[in-house]
Amino acid sequence: MKRKFKLVLLLSAALFLVTFLNACSEDKSEGTESNKEAESAGSGQADLAEDQVLHLTATSDFTSLDPHHASDAPSFDSLYQIRSGLVTLDENGEIVPDMAKAMPEISKDGTVYTFTLKDDVVWSNGDPVTAQDFVYSWQREVNPETAGEYAFIYLSANIENAANIRNKKSAMYGDTKKIGIEAINQRKLKITLEKPTPYFLDLLTFPPFYPLNEEFVKKQGADFALEPENMLFNGPFKLDKWNHGVGWTYTKNDKYWNADKVTLEKVKYKVVKQKNTAVNIYKSGSLDFLKLSSDYIQLFQDSEELHTGELTAEIKFIRLNQQHEALANEHIRDAIYNSINRKGLVDVLVKTGAEPARYVVPKSFAKGPDGKDFRAKYPSINKMSLEEARQSWMKGLKEIGKEKVEIGLMIGDTDTNATIAEYYANQLEENLPGLTVTINRQPYQAHLKLEGNRKYDMSKWGWLPDYRDPITFLDLWATDEPFNRTGYSNPEYDALIKKAKNLGNQPKKRWKIMQKAEKILLEDAVIVPTHQAATAYVKKPYVKHVIVRNYGPTVDWTYARVLKH
Repeated sequence: MKRKFKLVLLLSAALFLVTFLNACSEDKSEGTESNKEAESAGSGQADLAEDQVLHLTATSDFTSLDPHHASDAPSFDSLYQIRSGLVTLDENGEIVPDMAKAMPEISKDGTVYTFTLKDDVVWSNGDPVTAQDFVYSWQREVNPETAGEYAFIYLSANIENAANIRNKKSAMYGDTKKIGIEAINQRKLKITLEKPTPYFLDLLTFPPFYPLNEEFVKKQGADFALEPENMLFNGPFKLDKWNHGVGWTYTKNDKYWNADKVTLEKVKYKVVKQKNTAVNIYKSGSLDFLKLSSDYIQLFQDSEELHTGELTAEIKFIRLNQQHEALANEHIRDAIYNSINRKGLVDVLVKTGAEPARYVVPKSFAKGPDGKDFRAKYPSINKMSLEEARQSWMKGLKEIGKEKVEIGLMIGDTDTNATIAEYYANQLEENLPGLTVTINRQPYQAHLKLEGNRKYDMSKWGWLPDYRDPITFLDLWATDEPFNRTGYSNPEYDALIKKAKNLGNQPKKRWKIMQKAEKILLEDAVIVPTHQAATAYVKKPYVKHVIVRNYGPTVDWTYARVLKH
């Protein structure tokens, strides 16, 4: 009863606020042409502040800054800034050369990519970045002994022999020298794929494909990437200080090939888990940029510093662990899937411009060969009325021989997570008789570990894409994939995913297969997608060229600058 009373008060207050906000809001998100023109105005050298320092916050520390052991957004966001790959994303999100001198030569059959490195690319210690650095890094990632969390991405990329090197039943198991990458000379690199892969260049912007200096990594041994002194950098910035759990500081990497275009000298982060604390720090003038949760948007409703409304490519969802007796029942999963009022969630609680989601591949993320959005065919999947959901619930309870069920909901330890979890719990308990939901708050890294070990019932989570293709959301749920973590296994689904990966040269057929696979996944109610996230942040007007992306680094400040103020 306490939960329900608290939530009713919260929703009542929020409904008034959202009515007002909807009447006066406008899309102030970055990325439009008008914003870019405004950003460029008054940003010459004479207008720059003397101290080019940006102050930001994070809600959690990194899990790892080893590019082969990072698996979360904070870690990847850092790697995007301190390391560089063959290609990168420009301000418009287009793929452009980074360490590479130019875009690659590609064979007629689409399976061989040849890159030439720039002449002046070096590590932060002055050593040249070579083709062999990429070869060593890729061999290290795909090596089963490395136990790289993202080694599966090499299989997704269809890199020659990657699957066999990872397959214990293969004669090639562990033979990393067979991976399809070759240093032709110090500056020239040849990559061979097993089949055409339309999203391959997108993948190369991702940290698991970045180079490593073999001599340095081996010298560091088990200490590699544990502290700034145990790392080399080839990106726009270097990690200068890292006070674990408290904060960190980046400094400009003067040895980066494009350092002349980097204006910032330092970027300072503080770890602040409580959003109200972060908001107060921002309002005091000690922060330059801050992502907002729904509870705080109204505080800035009349401010030009507020930016809201542009959909990101992040899908928020609830994982359902099928090791739990009740969640192994498809009728019960269907009932849970259909018992949450998603529109109420985004309108009343989230309030960022997010959209209700009964899908796992985001809107406005990928277009098919016909030019239509992936979402066009199935805008909403597995939609039941509340009455139908209750009937499914009762049928499921009967099948497992229960009248009452208790299910835990694991969440991260932030205020926003807690508020939304209360909403989920209230909706489920109110709409599904006999269900009790127990909320289990966990620190971020503990949450990751418990999920990885499948020690949870339900888990609130989100997924940001690794590259711009629907398969990055869909192959997660194939049997034995490392981020599946639900126990789900459907041979028909697995076959469709495998088929989609073999049709790089047949885009129309591939698209239809992926749409069919998504429909099966959500009709099986493997996860409960709730909403597609949207941006909501405040930024000081004197800070220019901070890019909030829907793929790649969530916040890119590589070419940001601070004006006099």
